[in-house]
Amino acid sequence: MSARLQGCALSVLVGSMLACGEISSHAQPPALTCLPANWPTASTTGIPTGTPTLRVIAEDSHTDHDGQVFDAVELQGRLYVDHKNVSIRRSRLVGDIYYAIYSTEGGTNLTIEDCDITGGVLLGDGFVGRRNHLHAPSGGYRDDGWIFAASHVLLEDNLIDGLVGDQGAHLDGVQVMAGSDIIIRHNWIEAVSPPIDGGGVNAAIFFGPDFGEISDVVVDCNMLIEEDGYYPLRIDARGSVTVRSNRWRHGHLGAPVNLTDTTVTLWQDNAYEDGEVIASP
Repeated sequence: MSARLQGCALSVLVGSMLACGEISSHAQPPALTCLPANWPTASTTGIPTGTPTLRVIAEDSHTDHDGQVFDAVELQGRLYVDHKNVSIRRSRLVGDIYYAIYSTEGGTNLTIEDCDITGGVLLGDGFVGRRNHLHAPSGGYRDDGWIFAASHVLLEDNLIDGLVGDQGAHLDGVQVMAGSDIIIRHNWIEAVSPPIDGGGVNAAIFFGPDFGEISDVVVDCNMLIEEDGYYPLRIDARGSVTVRSNRWRHGHLGAPVNLTDTTVTLWQDNAYEDGEVIASP
């Protein structure tokens, strides 16, 4: 767990909103065929080729209306998302030493797509993160990829690599600390770091209820890579738990999956990338 979220106000609303602003849940996604050629890569995530020169926003700023769109910007300060249905696309999110994006209570249903992300993101409920490249800045630290306590969240087609743990960090590719209706689908997730003084690698995906109960989760068609840690996938969640069509890389120290007070309701087609089947835990 990254120390930067400890003590943060996480009073964000629950809900995934449509264009009209109404809350709805994510539907159970269909099964995917996971093929190595289809994994997210540096060429299919982040800022797309052909994006205009990024407009720099150097100072801290706030959204000013529902549905606001930020396209082709470089956030060098912190953006406070105070409104619902905001979209950030084709942008570089740097921010200060803690955050590039900070969702306040009204900042629900934020969508971030096709962005290069080196700064922190405090996301609200109803968040969608798609085709982003999350990594440490040059010469800096990134203790986790996505880290949040929120509901109705979809993380899809993201590349998480190049993480660098700060002193004492327990590094995760994705860390969920509370929430329900969470889908982690078709992401390449490397929980790998140079040696971390006083800390280490925890998991590629970690559901740990530090800020509240976690329920109704889908882990679908992800590439899970962990070195120097024990369990690439760790789940402490209630309700429906689907783990389907994921691939692991050999090299972790313990079992591929660790469950805490969790019953997996659907376990299907999970294996190492060399084809070795991983039995239901």
